[in-house]
Amino acid sequence: MTTPLHDAPLRSRADQLVRAAWILGLGGLIPFIVGTYLIATYSEVADPSYVWFAVSAYAAVILSFLGGIRWGAALNETGRKSPTTIALSVIPSIAAWVIVQLPQPWNFVGFAVAFCVQGVWDVTAIREGRIETPWFAQLRIVLTVVVVACLVAVAFATSQPVAF
Repeated sequence: MTTPLHDAPLRSRADQLVRAAWILGLGGLIPFIVGTYLIATYSEVADPSYVWFAVSAYAAVILSFLGGIRWGAALNETGRKSPTTIALSVIPSIAAWVIVQLPQPWNFVGFAVAFCVQGVWDVTAIREGRIETPWFAQLRIVLTVVVVACLVAVAFATSQPVAF
């Protein structure tokens, strides 16, 4: 099937969903990447304490969002319907609330560990069929690797004394 204005085939709804998830997921990396760049280069574009706070707050929001994904996935599991999975899905939000209050660089180290744990949990659930969206594993791996790399870089940069 082609569109009347173009000779390109129409994308299925499933293909559109996957494409949108990738675009939004990759777009969601922008605050991590920009924040990491500003912190690691000791940029004077913004007050460093503001950028540190902004990256930490964004990490907390995204970690909570990932827990929400697991809550929704648990509600839609076929056959299993585990109350344990729903209970575990609130841990990322609680962890984010605790980690955001830690001093730097420990908050960034904590977020890096939390994102690793969440990524492994998600990919394992996908591979075991508890999350019935196989393409999501590749997206989660890519996003987790980039986020963790950014957080480790920020942890390292914020642990270094700055000479003025």
